[in-house]
Amino acid sequence: MKKILTLIIGLLMYSNSVLADSQKAITFVETLANDMIVDVLATQKPMTEKLDLFREKFHQALDLKSIGQFVLGVYWRKATPIERDEFIKAFMDFSTKSWADKFNMYNGQKIVFKGSRPAQKNQLYIDSVIQNNPPVEVIWRVREKNNEYKIVDIVVEGVSMAMSYRNEYTSFLQQNKGDVAKLTQELNQKSQAFKFADEK
Repeated sequence: MKKILTLIIGLLMYSNSVLADSQKAITFVETLANDMIVDVLATQKPMTEKLDLFREKFHQALDLKSIGQFVLGVYWRKATPIERDEFIKAFMDFSTKSWADKFNMYNGQKIVFKGSRPAQKNQLYIDSVIQNNPPVEVIWRVREKNNEYKIVDIVVEGVSMAMSYRNEYTSFLQQNKGDVAKLTQELNQKSQAFKFADEK
């Protein structure tokens, strides 16, 4: 009987811990989304100023090394430390502009968070909906490490940011003999030529 009670108590304590961690993750993403979309992009500030504020929050929230490793796949291991660093810089500059442009389309619509689901170890999916017309489903995959949460992927209407970039970059590298430096150059050129939707 004591063993059963101990097991039940252990399960309850574990469940409470999971719920607490889940709520922390939801709060992290909810605060971030409001900061980036509502308090930055939905304002009437010039896009250059909004981009600087968005970049600061976006970079702080993302697990840059983890995403960089994933999107390069096997080519990450083949790249030199300098090539990795240069790729991360170019990737983050381009993806920051790309995501700022995507989220800039939502002019202050309410973001409703619907809960969380387990993903891989130490990771959770946070489900949300931007109440646009029609509504837009956004899933944030977050990772917990040292009691700190970071975003490792954003899925909008079923399209994964990380997987989309991985497929695109793998195709490019296969056509260019695995030259990571050339991919970095390509991303820098795209970033320099980038135009936001409201500038076109």
